[in-house]
Amino acid sequence: MANSSLIFETALVALISYVQPFEVGLGTRAVASPHFAIPAFSFFALIFFYDEVRKIFIRKGIEKTVDGRILYHGWLARNTYW
Repeated sequence: MANSSLIFETALVALISYVQPFEVGLGTRAVASPHFAIPAFSFFALIFFYDEVRKIFIRKGIEKTVDGRILYHGWLARNTYW
């Protein structure tokens, strides 16, 4: 879900910035591609890498007991799992 949200957000910004009717209607202007893609992609890659590593550690820290209870081992599983 988070990955599709990041892609949707990037597509929405591109739509608002580069499609002529939206530019005129919202009063925006096109951003030069080096300023749009380079800084934004580095943050996207950082957030994606963080989330994937967090999920790996959470999966290793969850254990189901015989009676159906779930135990959370490790700091990441206890504090960042919903």
